[in-house]
Amino acid sequence: MKAVPYAPDQPAARVHACLRRSLKAMNHAHKCSVLWFAEVMNRHLYRDLGHATINRYAMNELGFSKSRTGDFIRLARQLEKLPAVRAALTSGDLGYTKAREIVSIATPETEESWLKAAKATRRELIQEVKKVKRASRVDPGQGELLPGSTLVVSPKEVPVRFQMDLTPEQETRRAAMMERLHKLGVAPADRAELILDALAALVEISEEKKTPRGAPASGPPVQIHVHETAGKMTVRTESGERALSHAESERMRCDAAVCRSGGRNTTTIPPRIRREVLARDRHCCQAPGCGRTRFLEVHHLVPRSRGGGHHAENLITLCGSCHRHWHEYGGTAISGFLKPMG
Repeated sequence: MKAVPYAPDQPAARVHACLRRSLKAMNHAHKCSVLWFAEVMNRHLYRDLGHATINRYAMNELGFSKSRTGDFIRLARQLEKLPAVRAALTSGDLGYTKAREIVSIATPETEESWLKAAKATRRELIQEVKKVKRASRVDPGQGELLPGSTLVVSPKEVPVRFQMDLTPEQETRRAAMMERLHKLGVAPADRAELILDALAALVEISEEKKTPRGAPASGPPVQIHVHETAGKMTVRTESGERALSHAESERMRCDAAVCRSGGRNTTTIPPRIRREVLARDRHCCQAPGCGRTRFLEVHHLVPRSRGGGHHAENLITLCGSCHRHWHEYGGTAISGFLKPMG
């Protein structure tokens, strides 16, 4: 299905027919774009293409704005929860514009009913959706934006599961705040990173209230103690001692304070150089499309094992998520990473 090339000065009937055909082609293209985007996101193909998150892939490779990225993520997530709607959209039985209306309100239990309602005109469907939203007192944007993303870990790394039950009122508040973050274009696609960012922000706000104005910062909000034995690293969690993946271990060796029993504490990067690099990079992650300002680490572009030194030209600021991704893929799959300024 192709749009009709524009040509001026056509008769009214011809212009109308060409416009309708072009609109159908546009809706078809939108449908295909969302389905392909969902494929990249759900199979984590963006990682194979050199990006730590779907957000950075969309903005760097597709040229999406933050708001458009959020729209595509929301649609892809909702379609994953609504298999009947997804199947109807894929087969062509359901148009893209009607699908957008349905996913804003449907649940796995009601999707079949909404597919039947979609057989009416688009205007009638929109009115029905608005009526149901008003009755349930749910704002149009308050859908589940980030339902249960799958954590991708190394085969040797066992994830720590964290679950939470919300009351209906708490879920409504959560959805409303997620919608605001979505509109601001700052909602991470990874739920774990979202929770960590929120906790870090709460710690920073609480410490600012207790710290006298003008007093120097006391340091990072948290410190992670990692144990290394025979080259293998572990951390203690509430579920017991857990092994770190190879990528996490290499990330720790890049930027850490080393404490040896009976010896002096040392750092992998001299503190003065580390401060210089963070200041140069304006205390934000230098991975394209990221810009996070929390959980920052300094990474060696050329590893020390290959002769890389601690000089500032060989160091770059990354957030923990981008830093891990770099080590998982050996750096070679990271497309478009910024070189630190000399």
